[in-house]
Amino acid sequence: MAFKTAIRLSITVFLFILLPTFISRAQETKLSETLEKGIGQFKHENYDEALPTLKQTRQEDPSSTLAAYYLGLNYKQLQDYKSAIPHLTDAVTHTPKIVGALIELIDCLYQVGEYKEALKWVAEAEREGLRPAQVAFLKGLILLRQNKSEEAIAAFTQAKQLDISLASQCDYQIGIAYLKAKEFNYAQEAFNQVISQEPLSTIARYANEYLDAIAKRGEAMRPWKFSAGMAWQYDDNVVLAPNDSSLAANISDNEDSRLVYNASAEYNHRFSERFSLRNQYLFYYAKQNDLGFYDTMSNSLLVQPNINFERSLLSFPVTYTHTLVDERSYLSTPAANCIYNFMIGDAQMSQFFLKYGYRDFLWTPTTADENRDGNNLGGGLGWYLFFARRNGSVNLRYEFNKDWAKGNNWEYTGNRISSTVLLPLTDKLKFIFLGNVFFQDFTNTHSVFNVKREDTVYTASGLITYEFHKNWEIQAQYTYIKDDSNIGVYSYNRNISSIGLQFNF
Repeated sequence: MAFKTAIRLSITVFLFILLPTFISRAQETKLSETLEKGIGQFKHENYDEALPTLKQTRQEDPSSTLAAYYLGLNYKQLQDYKSAIPHLTDAVTHTPKIVGALIELIDCLYQVGEYKEALKWVAEAEREGLRPAQVAFLKGLILLRQNKSEEAIAAFTQAKQLDISLASQCDYQIGIAYLKAKEFNYAQEAFNQVISQEPLSTIARYANEYLDAIAKRGEAMRPWKFSAGMAWQYDDNVVLAPNDSSLAANISDNEDSRLVYNASAEYNHRFSERFSLRNQYLFYYAKQNDLGFYDTMSNSLLVQPNINFERSLLSFPVTYTHTLVDERSYLSTPAANCIYNFMIGDAQMSQFFLKYGYRDFLWTPTTADENRDGNNLGGGLGWYLFFARRNGSVNLRYEFNKDWAKGNNWEYTGNRISSTVLLPLTDKLKFIFLGNVFFQDFTNTHSVFNVKREDTVYTASGLITYEFHKNWEIQAQYTYIKDDSNIGVYSYNRNISSIGLQFNF
């Protein structure tokens, strides 16, 4: 958006402030009453009133290049570029020729995307030596739209050499061209030039936005990333005690506080513009203050090959997680995924995904019917909306999965609907809301309760993060979980509150 606005600003400056109106002496004759009226209305910026007057003038005298010129200019002011083009073309091809119409014609052709035709008239303007600085600038804009970054940079460089007053607009466009060519260091230099030349201007503000984006990209593209954090949590239902107190008669303690530690290491390698590889290690440890039996530690590994396309990304994450509870191996979960993300316009993204996993519970189940080992296959789709210069987002997601547990009581079909909202309240303060509903329909009749189990699990979570120092965040989170089951022993409520520090480096 900043790019398009800056282009319009630059063109407006050139064509309506710097660029004089070229009318040959052949037009310095007595004007018809209708044409004089239309020109007066145009100069007083009454474009809607001028339009029918100037159209009438053209009908009365189709050979008048002056009438063609002003009618073309009037359409251009109304941003009806397609209608302007034939009249401006008449103004430069018929006799007497309106020289100034040539640059206006080039601009209109650029606006409607007729770049080949525009470059033909650029060559004509260059042959005539017409306003060389402005013509070079327009040529650069056209070449930039054609993704000819190197040629565009040469044109903008020529333009600012010919007219130093155009330096900031040219340097801004040079920065854009270097961005397109992925020459980020040169782009930074160009945008810094804009800011140093006109620090309080609108175009300098746009340049600053691009500098911020380049800095964030550089941070995101670092090959190595690390993080570490610690939090204090309070959990009012660690053991998932059922809501019905008569079913929880043997449970005396179910709430506790704990200290949670996390760490991660990530390495990204780009083999080319298209192929990259992400590798990550995650560590998690939760130490209960009273209920020591529920101390948990997990180690996770991720290997994710990526294939990058112009507006989409195809990823194949492979993960493995090993979990210990009470210092004993509890769960082993390998998984493989396929995720395809593709942009829709500049502010939306869609996602499709498939996943397969195997859960291996390493503790011996109480009965064969309680064996939760098994395969899990799923898939789904998601939608993202980005706002606030892509710092904020809304995500909606649907997921289907089928779990083939070995035990009779744990095979189920699941449907999950979830939403995530990221709100950047300030540059350093962010709020994240996560909510989902998980519908579980179990396949078999429960071996103890003699009914088919049906669960609906609701989860809502709010997280506030504040970056109080570079790379340091304080985080406060609240999570509510409600499992509503037709078998009372599985119904429970859970509230988890936490506050902690996170360091990313």
